[in-house]
Amino acid sequence: MASTLVVVLFALYALLDAIALLPRVAGSLLNKNGLGYTFSVMVHTLKRVFVVSYPPLLGWIALQGESLYPAIFASYFWGALAVVLVSIFKYPIIKCFIHWIEGYAVGGSVFYAVFQHPYTPHESMVGQGKVDFSFSFDKSLIYSSSWVYFIYGSSLFFINLFGAEFQDQSAVIYQLVGIINALGTVLMSFYLDPKISRNFDQKERIMESNDSVVAGQLLALVVWGPASIALFSLIL
Repeated sequence: MASTLVVVLFALYALLDAIALLPRVAGSLLNKNGLGYTFSVMVHTLKRVFVVSYPPLLGWIALQGESLYPAIFASYFWGALAVVLVSIFKYPIIKCFIHWIEGYAVGGSVFYAVFQHPYTPHESMVGQGKVDFSFSFDKSLIYSSSWVYFIYGSSLFFINLFGAEFQDQSAVIYQLVGIINALGTVLMSFYLDPKISRNFDQKERIMESNDSVVAGQLLALVVWGPASIALFSLIL
């Protein structure tokens, strides 16, 4: 049961993480970058609820003497699937955020924007279908974002694995979570996010930036994360 909850919570975290950039895409298309960023922060805030929810369950699994590896690899699989679904259905999600941002911009509350504002299709979304398999990528952005998301998505797994392996030092090991996440935050704030913001502000390669960041997240979940965990299991 605990393993299943870990997988579900991690998949929801990955889902929201993939969605989090789409409000900024919507805001850029509307020339409302500030509101787009605000709605992105809302998604990130919801994401953090799931980020802090699954580590205690990993600790519980370890205390029961069970292996953490099945839950971790299953989490990567379902998390990657969630990211793929967001990338395929990105335009319906963008349409929702365009609708919500416009609703909030006219002076309503978030509740009004989400539930009561009348829907009017935006010109930028005319002709866009529900499912989209067209992507454009910036290789450097994919690579850099993949390492940022690797730190965010895998650090808690590594900390719990180290804590389970070295239980005498677990009190110290678990305190390293903040340091590792801070490293990811520094990379995000000083390198990745400024590049994304510049593209959005200048309306340059908006969808390419989004596709590249999501591809980086997928690379972290499919390659860097599982490979590093597998290597860890062989070493210890």
